[in-house]
Amino acid sequence: MDSANLQELNGVFAKIKARFGDRNQYGLICKQGCYTGCCVLKLQKALWTNDPMDQVQNRSGIFFSVWSNEDSLRQRRVIYDIHALKLRQLEGYAITSREFARDFRKSFESMRRNWPNVSVDYGPLTLMQGWIGSESNSLQEDVLILMERFARLSPLIDGLLESRRK
Repeated sequence: MDSANLQELNGVFAKIKARFGDRNQYGLICKQGCYTGCCVLKLQKALWTNDPMDQVQNRSGIFFSVWSNEDSLRQRRVIYDIHALKLRQLEGYAITSREFARDFRKSFESMRRNWPNVSVDYGPLTLMQGWIGSESNSLQEDVLILMERFARLSPLIDGLLESRRK
């Protein structure tokens, strides 16, 4: 696989972002772009980060991402995950990353079967991660389904954060 495949995927992600934006009822902001050799779609709420919402890359906060790079495309995969970066620094909250990850995973367990190829066997920065095939004729629909699943899961994150508000 070469960068032409990443450019093609970036075009697919732009179409998905436009479609999701039209359906978003959950207060999530959809970001799309490329950085550090990856094409990425992200869903996030402004309350979940200290970062400006007009940039794709995050230094802090919680976000859902669907992404791929040359290596994952060679494996014919698009990766999805939920990251929780520098939660101790999240303004307005008192958060311990390990406790937040533990509480998220405990609540996520009942939903886990709905997420393909998912694992929660990571440190506190990656709350969960999974993958879907990248060569499917239905890649746009498959990614939209993941994004909508995350949107329905987002109140769980809101609740975990609210319980840690200063």
